[in-house]
Amino acid sequence: MKVGIVTFHFVNNFGGALQTYALSEVVTELNKEKTIIIDYRHWFIRFTDFIRVFPITTNVKEVLSGLTTFKERIGRIKKFQKFNNDNFLTSSLYTSEKKLNQCTPQCDKFICGSDQIWNPIITLGVCSPYYLNFVKDKEKKISYAASFGVTEINSKYYSNIEKYLQQFKAISVREKEGVDLVKKISGIDAECLIDPTFLLTKEQWIKIAEEPKNKEPYILVYMMQKNDSVYEYARKIKEILNIKVIDISRYGFKQDFVDEVCIDIGPKEFVGLFNNASYVCTNSFHGLAFSLILEKNFFIVPSTRFNSRIGNLMNIFNLELIKDINKDVIEKESYDKNEIRKIMNKERQKSISFLKKNLFND
Repeated sequence: MKVGIVTFHFVNNFGGALQTYALSEVVTELNKEKTIIIDYRHWFIRFTDFIRVFPITTNVKEVLSGLTTFKERIGRIKKFQKFNNDNFLTSSLYTSEKKLNQCTPQCDKFICGSDQIWNPIITLGVCSPYYLNFVKDKEKKISYAASFGVTEINSKYYSNIEKYLQQFKAISVREKEGVDLVKKISGIDAECLIDPTFLLTKEQWIKIAEEPKNKEPYILVYMMQKNDSVYEYARKIKEILNIKVIDISRYGFKQDFVDEVCIDIGPKEFVGLFNNASYVCTNSFHGLAFSLILEKNFFIVPSTRFNSRIGNLMNIFNLELIKDINKDVIEKESYDKNEIRKIMNKERQKSISFLKKNLFND
């Protein structure tokens, strides 16, 4: 049986690439046939992904750093392309809904998700291909942990969203707020399932990790949206732990307390950096996810955009947001790792049961 996935697979974004990899790997294992990534590329997602190659910032120092590290960002793009080519079986390229309707991918079942494919801010409105509107048979399509990324949606989008949601065999979303939105808009009861990155075990992620050459202890800083507070906390953590700081950077601007910036890295190097970190400081949803999966001590600074995603993940794992740093906070375990493993295993089995039931139990 052929199963196809529609998601943000093509972006130069670590979370986007790795959640695609995880879901495709799990479905492939369940199906015993390689999952197809339907190569649909929304024009605005392509545009925003492209312009990020250039230093889009009002900080002159960051602009200058960005201009001098252009080669490294091209290197990052090539690593993403290699990762995708090595791991994904992709369909023909589709750049519009019209092309999808004219030549619909030949799959027996379709999944949309995960990631923020239902966030109208990101897709400049409601994007029907991310609701699998090109598939006419309701029994063929499900969503897996699709995310709205927000707690409220403009009511002008309700009628289209309701129409598309009514056409699914089964709906699962990534956040509790998504469950509430689906119910409010369509009256449908959706399931809340964990991000696909949690479907693979720590050991499975370590297998694909590209380990950093330098083995000395370090604090890893990873930001999805720029936030000076993350740097302030990272600086305090360095003062307490007295180890180096590595910053996963887009443009290469180096803060005075940072020892090393990493620009030319792909998804495998990203996992390797998290796996070998002594401590993580992040404001990213997937930064938090990989800290938990790889059992790292971390300090999370809430993102200023789409923050419901992090809050929901914290709630799933019964974690409390720590608002200040001191020696005791940093030197003790961030959380009960055994308890996190139990919750993760439970959520993983719940998600796999959903996939088995709705893809293979006809």
